[in-house]
Amino acid sequence: MDKWTLKARESIWFVPSLYSVASIILTIMVILIDTVFADSVQNVLPKVLFTSVDLGTTILSAISTAILTMTTISFSTIMVVLTTYSSQFSPRTLQDFMTESSTVRVLGVFVGAFIYSVLSLLFMKDWLDDQRVLAAGVGIILAIICVGYFVFFIHHVARSIRVSMLIERLMKEGMETAEKKKMLIESGKLVLSEKQNFDYTEKLEWMAENTGYIQLLDTVGLAEKAKEHDLFIHYHKRIGDFVTDKSVIGEVYFLKEKKETININPYMEIGPERTPLQDGEFALQKLTEVALRAISPGINDPNTANNCIRYMSRLLIEFGEIDSDTLLFLDEDRMQRIFLPQRTFEEILYTAFYQLRIYGQADISVILTILECLILTAEGSSKQIRRKINSMYSFLVNSIKEEQFEPLDIVKIEEKKACLNELLR
Repeated sequence: MDKWTLKARESIWFVPSLYSVASIILTIMVILIDTVFADSVQNVLPKVLFTSVDLGTTILSAISTAILTMTTISFSTIMVVLTTYSSQFSPRTLQDFMTESSTVRVLGVFVGAFIYSVLSLLFMKDWLDDQRVLAAGVGIILAIICVGYFVFFIHHVARSIRVSMLIERLMKEGMETAEKKKMLIESGKLVLSEKQNFDYTEKLEWMAENTGYIQLLDTVGLAEKAKEHDLFIHYHKRIGDFVTDKSVIGEVYFLKEKKETININPYMEIGPERTPLQDGEFALQKLTEVALRAISPGINDPNTANNCIRYMSRLLIEFGEIDSDTLLFLDEDRMQRIFLPQRTFEEILYTAFYQLRIYGQADISVILTILECLILTAEGSSKQIRRKINSMYSFLVNSIKEEQFEPLDIVKIEEKKACLNELLR
């Protein structure tokens, strides 16, 4: 399921293609009604839906032209939004708008309505002149639907271009990934563990098939195969890691008397960029990039950066609840089948703040918000996670150059430090 979701997210044509097929089916149904079942259907449906062939041709021609115009305007608007996302937010956020269900659904409705109008015109034959047809009435209904979707799309673009909406969406992406892991842990399929125990005697390394980022792993399908062949899969690479076709992805362990093995690569997707589908830390990275772009001299918008940092605290709390350097995936019989390394909470903290520490060290508001983020994270975390926050706190505090700030700035910094010291005690 995750593979299909990933392909659908990466392909803008997928949903419009479904709508196009649906419009072709609708066209065939309407043509059959107009040519075969006209007499019986006209007695059931309202008379207002039926028109003459000449009027229907005129209406459908006008509708197809109008829909094509709306589609062109929508694509132009998308290009403007993508330019804004790339220049002001981060190039990594482009896919967030393009793969949104609202965006591709609007394009699908426009494409489907246009195909219906053009195909219906094609079947407006001269021998139908003596009867009334349904095609134009259905076209008018589709045109009204398209106008509604067009208004919705303009409203959607106006909301999506707001940086606050983007920040919230990025946070939700990361939280959804973490929630999936938590559900697997609660169901007993995933186990937080630091070591694996198995009795296999032989092992076989396998390499990646191409170069790129590990986007997702089909752990359910792989566990079923591992159970079928009595294997243990030990991954060396994590989701989100960059690999080449010469990289060793992991090892397959098996019993000496059982020679069968399986090809692991079909259960793993490698692509040109990271995706938040199973890589929650990527959403955190995108939040960091938006914050870094906001505090750059070219944009100089520290309030946006501070908003990103505050939302990062919610993600950090979620990642702290599933903190472990490894995960063990179990089969239905609770036998260990897959060993998955993952980033520890310390690594995630460092990745979140090491660039912000450098580029935001001269901005008092950014420093105060970073300390506030640590406070919020500590408030929602366990004692074990608080101890790990303490090491990052020392790393960040030691980089603050208090001599470059005014006395009142230092007072505010000390207030945050005192609050954090109390929580981390």
